[in-house]
Amino acid sequence: MESLWKNYSMEQINKTPSDVNWSADTTERFHDSARQIDHVASDLAVHEAQCEERWKTTFTRLDTIDVTLQKMDSRMLSVGGTIIMFLAGVIAALLNMGS
Repeated sequence: MESLWKNYSMEQINKTPSDVNWSADTTERFHDSARQIDHVASDLAVHEAQCEERWKTTFTRLDTIDVTLQKMDSRMLSVGGTIIMFLAGVIAALLNMGS
């Protein structure tokens, strides 16, 4: 989009006011508008690059967090299974002692 605007604006800027029947004031306002639009387009390009980098960093951090949570989940399952087996062994031992 930026290149389309630059092509259009450069075509219009190179014309003289007599080519398009504009007054000098109108031509100057057009030049100012073209400069402002180019400045906004430049700022937008910088903003998009910064946001892209931020999102890459965010997704990398989220991937790391996801791996960490999966490790924690597997550890909790292992500890829970161990506790259940231990308590089952204690119950079995208590039942066998009473017999």
